[in-house]
Amino acid sequence: MVGGDLRSLLKDYLSNGVPQGMDACKMQIAYQVAYALTYLHSLDPVVLHRDLKSRNILLTESLNAKITDFGASRIRSDATMTAGVGSCLWMAPEVMMGKRYGEKADVFSLGVVISELDTHELPYSHAKEGNSGGSGHPLPDTAVLQMVSMGKLRVRFSPFMDPDMARFVGSCVNVDPEARPTAAEVLYYMQVALREF
Repeated sequence: MVGGDLRSLLKDYLSNGVPQGMDACKMQIAYQVAYALTYLHSLDPVVLHRDLKSRNILLTESLNAKITDFGASRIRSDATMTAGVGSCLWMAPEVMMGKRYGEKADVFSLGVVISELDTHELPYSHAKEGNSGGSGHPLPDTAVLQMVSMGKLRVRFSPFMDPDMARFVGSCVNVDPEARPTAAEVLYYMQVALREF
């Protein structure tokens, strides 16, 4: 697409010193991604994306978001939804651990993407750069993934994100899938929050 992908935009934001935090444009992107997931999850049978990440969100010239790369997506089947697919840094703990998963795995990935929108940084970069883990040394990817799967490491939000929004989006990345909202609940939250901008 003309606007490129979301990861490239956020990388530009980071290198150009665009302020962290959520603004109307970022909120609109989050809303559109939540809308797309809500649609997929409303189908009968339900479709799971299974590889939602900032590189798989394309942007039009006017920064309208479109989810892409449905190569890993599948129709939900209780018998088969245990294979670990997707990009590790956006992957829900239950997927990493080979457990059964459903729509809430996509919601976890959405929460990770929203943290990227807020900070402009790759997920868990604060740990990979040596700011977490207790030793002060950078954590390798395998250690990061292990800590995420055990609930000992979470994405971070900037100090500029509204505290209520940080709590809500934090619930999207809860280690317990049952404690996460549905995509429709995220969509509703973003719709209401957009009115503030």
